[in-house]
Amino acid sequence: MKNFFQIQRENKLSQIPPANQDPKRKWVLWGLPLCGLMGVFEFNRALGGNNLSWVYVMEWPFFGVFLYYMYWKLTQPQEPYDDSDDPKREIE
Repeated sequence: MKNFFQIQRENKLSQIPPANQDPKRKWVLWGLPLCGLMGVFEFNRALGGNNLSWVYVMEWPFFGVFLYYMYWKLTQPQEPYDDSDDPKREIE
């Protein structure tokens, strides 16, 4: 018998569309490894004496985290906005 967590995981996995049906996922599949590789590349340059590369060593992982965060944020289901309770402004 399946427990609650297994059922929830199966439900979440069944809701994830394949990569070819989700155009935003390609940015994550290409972007995260690219940011990681660029971070390693800049780290090697920084160890070789290029002092400006230390900034990029910190910047590329930040770009990767930001890319994943935006992908996660944009793929979350959103409730429709209900403005029926908002007060109406008068037109002067």
